[in-house]
Formats: sequence, C-alpha cells, structure tokens
Amino acid sequence: MDRRTWIAIILCIAFLIAYPFVLKQFGLSKYLYPDRPVATARRDSAGTGRVVGDSVTPITNTLPAPAVPAPASGPGSLGLSPVPVGGSEITGIHSIAPIAELERAIVVETPLYRANFSNRGARLLSVELKHYTAAHGASSSDAVGLSKARSKQELPPGERVVLAGGPLFGLDLGAEASLRPLGAAVYSVSESLDAAGVTRSVIFSLRDSSGLAIRQTYRIRPDDYAMDYETAITGVPQAWRVGSYSLTTRSWPLLNEHSLQDEERSLKSSSLVGTNLHRVLAGQALKGAKRFDGNVQWAGVETRYFSSIAAVARGSAQAVIAGGEQRAVEPEAFKRLPQGSQPQQPVAVSTLVMGVPSELDPVNRFTLYFGPNEYSRLSKLGGGLDRVVDLGWTWIHPFSQLLQQVLVWLNRLVGNYGVAIVLLASLVRVLLHPLNMMSMRSMRAMQRIQPEVERLRKKYENDPQTMNTAVMALYKENKVNPAGGCLPMIAQMPLFFALYAVLYNSIELRMAPFVGWISDLSAPDQFLRVGMFSVHLLPVIMALTGLLSQRLTPTDPKQLPTMYMMNIMMLVFFYNLPSGLVLYWTVMNLLTAAQQWLVMREGHGPVVGTTVAK
Repeated sequence: MDRRTWIAIILCIAFLIAYPFVLKQFGLSKYLYPDRPVATARRDSAGTGRVVGDSVTPITNTLPAPAVPAPASGPGSLGLSPVPVGGSEITGIHSIAPIAELERAIVVETPLYRANFSNRGARLLSVELKHYTAAHGASSSDAVGLSKARSKQELPPGERVVLAGGPLFGLDLGAEASLRPLGAAVYSVSESLDAAGVTRSVIFSLRDSSGLAIRQTYRIRPDDYAMDYETAITGVPQAWRVGSYSLTTRSWPLLNEHSLQDEERSLKSSSLVGTNLHRVLAGQALKGAKRFDGNVQWAGVETRYFSSIAAVARGSAQAVIAGGEQRAVEPEAFKRLPQGSQPQQPVAVSTLVMGVPSELDPVNRFTLYFGPNEYSRLSKLGGGLDRVVDLGWTWIHPFSQLLQQVLVWLNRLVGNYGVAIVLLASLVRVLLHPLNMMSMRSMRAMQRIQPEVERLRKKYENDPQTMNTAVMALYKENKVNPAGGCLPMIAQMPLFFALYAVLYNSIELRMAPFVGWISDLSAPDQFLRVGMFSVHLLPVIMALTGLLSQRLTPTDPKQLPTMYMMNIMMLVFFYNLPSGLVLYWTVMNLLTAAQQWLVMREGHGPVVGTTVAK
C-alpha cells in the first residue's frame, strides 16, 4: 500500500476512536446508546418516589387533586403533627385534627408561572410556565401553540410547559440508608401577602412529640423564576442517628418538545461540586445512582431547555446523589404523544445532601430555580448557575457567552432569530475574513506550484534528502507556506465549537420561526412527510452549498471523490440537527464560496522553478 492509503487508514481509525467522545461533548450521545428495555418501578407510600417494587405511579402534565391517605402509624412513623406559624419561631403543639381536614393545596401566581404546593410533606408539586408552550400539552396544537409562543402571550393552562415531578421538590430527613421520609407528614401552613393581596411567602411548619421542629419558607420573587428558600431544623433526636437532610428534585413528564427522543436523551441530573460540573443522563442513572461528595454549589435536574435547581446560599453541603426512576405516562397524556411512543418514561432524580445545622444557628438558605435555561437570567443569580446552560467546554465559554449575547442583541434589532443567525454568520465571516483569505491564498498557491513539486519528486525519487531540499527551496522562492492553509483554520476552531454550543442549546431558538416551512429553529425543518419519513429540505440545501464551495476550492483532482464523500457525510450528520444550526452552516458555505471566487479572480505570477546543486 502507498503512503496515501496508510494515511487514510490511520485517519479512519482516529475518527472511530474519537467519534464517541465528540458526540458526548456536543450533546449527541443519543447515537451511542440503543433503545433501553422498559423497566417498571413504583414509589413508596410515603410519597418519596423511591423505587420499591414492580408497579408504576402515573404521570401527567396536569395537577390532580392530592390523595388523602390515613395517618401514618407504626414503628416507621415519625408521629409528626402540625403546629401553627405565628412568626419566625415555632411554639407549642397544636391539637391534631383529622388529616383529611388538614390537607391543603396552596397556589402561588406570578406573571411568569403558577406554583402548586401541598402541605402534605410541604412539597412543591408543580410549576406551570405561563410563556412556554408544551408541544404535547392538553390542548396544544402546532398552529396555536407556536403563534402564542412567538407573541409571548400568557398561555392557557392546557398549553403550558408544566414541571411536575410528583413531587417536583421536597425535604426529607437523612439520606440513603438513614432516610426518614416526610412525604406523609401534614404541615401547618401560613401565607404572607403584600398590599395588593399577592402571596409573597409560604411558610410550612411542624413539630413532633420528640421535640423535632421543622420550618420551610418559600419567598417568591414576582418577576423571576427563582425563589428564596429557607429551612430551620431543630430537636432531631439523637436516637435517630440522623446527621443530614435531603433536598430532592425530580424531573417532569416529557411532553414539552416535538421530539420525545431528543427530550428524553437530554434529561439528566446536573450538579456543580466545587468547580467540577457533573452531568448524569437519566438512562445511565437507571443502572445505578452516582454520588459526588464535596462542597456542592447547586444540584438539580434539567433537559435541553428547562431545569429545576437548588443552589446553596448558606449551609453545609455534603454531597449530591444522581439517581433515576421509571414512571408510566398518564393515559390522557399518552393519547397526545406521537404514534410509537413508549408508555413509560425515565425520571431524573437529584438529591442534595445537607448537614443538619446546629441548634444555635438552625437556618439554612437556598436559591431555587424552576424555569427555562436562559443564560442571561441564570448568570444574574450567581453561584455558578450560569453553568446550567451547556455552552461547551470550559475553555470556550468566553467565546460562547459573547456569541450568545450577540445573537440575542441581533434578534432585538431585526425581530427574527433566523435573520439574526444569518447576520451572525456574516459577522463572524467578516471578522475572520483576513484569516480565511490567507488560508485560501495559501491553498491556491500550493495548487499552482503542485506540478513543479511533482516534477522535483520524480526527478529526485532516489534521493529523498535532495528532494526535500529542493521542495523547501521551491516553497521559499515562491513565498508559499505549506502550513498556511491549515493554521488559520485551526485558529478558528474555538469559535466554531462555541457557535455550535450556542445554536444547539439556546432556548431563545425554541419554537422561533424563520421563513416558509422553517417554523422552529430548535428542531429539524419539516418540509413534507412521506409516510413515516420526514423530508428535511434545509440540510439538502446545505449539502448543495457545500458542493459549490468545494468546486471553487483548490483541490488535487485525486482528492475530489474524498471531498464529495465528506459532503455526503455532512448531509447525514446534519440531517436531524436543529434547523438553526443547519441554517448557520448553509450561510457559512455560501460566504466561503464567495471568498473562494474572490481569490480565483486575483492574478498570480509565474511559478519560479528551482534547482539543487550537486
């Protein structure tokens, strides 16, 4: 085999080795894992959601009325009873009424969301996002849902994205083997209202006969998806041997995106421990929970566009546990899913383990976030919450952040994210124009002197040292840098990776239209459907523009089949990617072709030959 064949073999092997790693880094690991067999699980009767058997708890995107079980009793019961909340301290033991009369639902409305609480377990049951459309909501349709999402109107309840984890968030004593669930305990509850009668805080409180007292306070920020959350735990009996408590967040029914597979494959438990970011896919967590010990900054669950996060503001964080469960889709919700959907869905579970505070200073504080993965909003909260948004590797974050801000600014300027992507691609190409022209001129010069190079190689084929000397002299006399075509391209790689991360993960592109059939830049374009096969026209246009660019690129004729094959591979790779990303690449191909045309119009002097003295 000749040298070119060996090089091709080595490149293929390197591609096969690097392919899984590259897919994982770009959030495309879905192509690495086969469809998972359906498993079954059920939750324990305390409402904690731990897997204990072989049945399932249904899930839905609407909030059912809370069930009313009998009072807890027996050796496993904490014997908790509610107490009144009159101020910052919990005093006295309230007389116990029947639990059926004590259980109560609390609803908090803000301009951005509707939150549903229950005093059974002091659980946050669900958060309905008023300005984000669920693709498979109770009354959502493509035409109505998309139009309202674009106009930023407040959506009716059946069309909203609902984060309902069954429950979405809750506190329990202990963790893992020492866990003492509080899901069955009925808390006393009080609300603080402002002058307009709007709820500003919700306080849950209870005490048991052993002296244990727990207070949980949710403080509402009216114009933000974040809440201030405060816990106060005192009087934990030493006989219980409980030195920690758990804050658990669970993911919601996967009904929000058009592609259920993409939504499921993006579902994960995420946490920031020290400076290390951990992301555990729900499918991986089903095989076994993973624990990360250390100084936890925040922990929660997220999909590509939405997240539920608990960030530590004050307290001793010990660890975070990333787990997984399975739940059945509620029958009414299942009817709205595409044909062939699985009747069960994975659930990501993230448990933040906190040390029980001292009796002298029992208060811990947190920031809770239940909403969209908006980089600008999360970065304002601090505490490393901006890293919830996947902007690629850490070393390209400065580029990603800048490009994301520019994209949002361009949209404000033109009012269309598709046009903003076109302008962003053009802006990037203008900024990189000197480097690109340098690279293209170098490639053109290399092609121009290629016949002379081949003549020298044939002339000195029996004397490699002389041949190398002659070729380098030829490069020098014609002022050609052999690496001139590659170095400018390498310098652009960080920018390319940053653009990929921004366009793939920006929630601003979710259900954002461009023109014609391109109605959602966060999903593949739907030109038409033939049976079960969706025809995506934009990737085909991208492949044709790539072919045009290659036709204008100086290339060895022997390499043309390889270049055409690469273009076909790009078509396959981009076929199911979001149309916003494909649009960007299409524009870049057209601008590259224009730059190649400019280089071809430039004049070139004759090739200067060379000889080597014997």
